[in-house]
Order: sequence, then C-alpha cells, then structure tokens
Amino acid sequence: MEEYHMYEIDTSGFFAYIGTILRLVGGALSLDPLAFQTAFNQGEFSGIFLWIVLIAGMSLMFGQSVVLFANRVKPGRFAVSILFGAIKFILDVFVVLFVVWGIVNLRSDKAWDFWQVGRAIALAAAPYWLGIFILVPFLGLLWERLLKVYVFLAIMVAIQAVFGLPFLRALSGAAVVWLVSYFLTVGFGRLFTPITDRITRSITGDLEFSSTRQIYEMFARHDQITK
Repeated sequence: MEEYHMYEIDTSGFFAYIGTILRLVGGALSLDPLAFQTAFNQGEFSGIFLWIVLIAGMSLMFGQSVVLFANRVKPGRFAVSILFGAIKFILDVFVVLFVVWGIVNLRSDKAWDFWQVGRAIALAAAPYWLGIFILVPFLGLLWERLLKVYVFLAIMVAIQAVFGLPFLRALSGAAVVWLVSYFLTVGFGRLFTPITDRITRSITGDLEFSSTRQIYEMFARHDQITK
C-alpha cells in the first residue's frame, strides 16, 4: 500500500483495487489536480489506468449502442461489438497520449517518460465512464458533446497539474493536443476505414441505421407526426 498526496493506492485485494480505481475516477470527475498528480507520481500500478480507460470505452460504447439496439443485433454480436469499440477507443486514447508526450518532449529540455505522462492523461478519459447516459433518448447527442468538453477540461487540468503550467498555457496546450489528436485520428482513421468497416459488418451484419444521430432524428420525426 502506498499513498501519494490525498489518494491512496491500495492493491492488497480485489475490493481494495476497485476502491482505488473509484477514488481516482472520482478525483478525475471532480477535476482535482491531486488525482492527476497521483497518477503521474506512481509507477507500479499502470494496470489501474488501463482498466480505467477500458471501462470508459465500454461505457461510451454502451451509450452509443442505441444503434445496435435499433438494428436488433444478436446478444453475442452485441457483446463483441462493444468490446471491439472499446479497443478502438483505447487506441484513440493512445493517440492523445502520444501527442501529449511528443509535445512536452519537444518543448522541454527534460526527457519525459511516456508511461509516466500517459498515466495522468489516461485518467483524463474518466468522464467517459458517464458515456452510458448517451442512451437517454433526445438527450444523447447533447450529452455526447458535453462529455467531449468534460474530457477536454480534464486533459487541461492534467497538463496544468503535472507540468506546473499556468492556466492559459495549460488551456492552449490542451487545445493543441485536442486538434492534433483529432486530425491524426481522422487521418489514420480514413486509412483504416475499409478494414474497420469490414470488421464491423462481420460482427454486426448489415445495419439499417448507422449512427445515433440518424436514430434520434427518426425519433424526432415520429414524435412530430404523432403530435
């Protein structure tokens, strides 16, 4: 058992491990700088942050699974699709980690360790634990956008806490990270789109509805007609 600042890292048992994860996620959700400093300062428990990112990805995929429900995907294919989506999410998080690590190493004389930086930034994905609420009808699209803003703020707080930057520099740094990560994800995503689309079709089959937006628009039209 070790303690860094106000967040206790305890992996002595299953429930202690879960408690550690929940404490860190709670700190990240409250945008507490000490949570990110704790993640940055500890080196033995990187697996904790992999679980945090995986659960965030699965929650986000469950939230977006209205597409799977609308297309009546079978339970086995549904579960595989959620797992596949979560793995894609983890890869997107790694892009953000790489961008942050690359930028801080380019702009600093100090050589920052990738995993040390990565743990703090991975914790900033914690708001996506709330991604399951995207399932809420009509609120879903707005909630998804709000979560993106929430994660952006978490990244900014992580950068500010870990690197000791003033607010405006942390804000501009988070904006640069966000933009570079977005263009990298979109750019590389287009290269692999045929492959991922083929895998998705092999898992779910042909989909009548391809996005949550399409489904919510259908609900809105139906609501207008019934009125």
